[in-house]
Amino acid sequence: MILRSWLAAMVLMTGVSAQAADNRLPAATGAPVLSALAAQQKDGLQQDGQQKEGQQESAAPQPDPAQIQADNIIRISGLTGLSEQARNLAQQILNEQAAPIGQQYDVVDRLAQQWAPAALQQTLSSVLTAKLNDAQRTQLERILSSATLEAVRHKELQAISQQSGSDYRRYIDRLRANPVGEARLQLIRRLDQAMQFSALLSATREQVYPQLEAVMTDWQRPGNWQAALEQEVLEFLFYVHRSTPNRELEKVIGLYTRPEMQLWLSGVQKQLAAG
Repeated sequence: MILRSWLAAMVLMTGVSAQAADNRLPAATGAPVLSALAAQQKDGLQQDGQQKEGQQESAAPQPDPAQIQADNIIRISGLTGLSEQARNLAQQILNEQAAPIGQQYDVVDRLAQQWAPAALQQTLSSVLTAKLNDAQRTQLERILSSATLEAVRHKELQAISQQSGSDYRRYIDRLRANPVGEARLQLIRRLDQAMQFSALLSATREQVYPQLEAVMTDWQRPGNWQAALEQEVLEFLFYVHRSTPNRELEKVIGLYTRPEMQLWLSGVQKQLAAG
């Protein structure tokens, strides 16, 4: 999908400041306390002493094909990027508020249960197992691996690499000064809805904001954050697909509206919203 690359774009989008005049999407900077959420947890076995010379090692357990498939779907989807999305959003706001170190660690503790990489991976795996049967998971993997979505991923990665440059800025300025036709706008809106791009970002923020408000009692989330978020997403998609014909966009939307894809994305969105 585009999901793997557009979630990289999500990470860039999370750092937007409510006070930023140009609506740029800076990466989080400052005290890296929340980097704890980005640490991958690794499981391993401790060896008890050295093995005797010439002793044969026991055969490694065979990997579970179903788990390999699930891991591949999650990897291609890119939804594990939501962990970094949550971390960057929280870190950006903590930096803006000059939060003391104690509050930063408090936020880490509050976010870790849901947003630590291992926890999110488990959530995604659980949704995949609960919402899709074996045949549906196989079909979902095929959709995500299709040539059409591979091509879209390439476009998105290019857009991400250009997002901090002058060409991107000029395009967005022109887009705001000269809005596109209604037909093209509705097509991009349909793409956003099919991808559940805005919905996934919104669900993530809905879980992160209360934790920040609980720790920083004098801070409140921006009143218009949902509309601003949707605008950022639509502008990014306009840039990604600035040369994509409408017929090709219809094909992409068709892949995202496949039942298996919607079961997957809707299941993730609902699980994230439930906390």
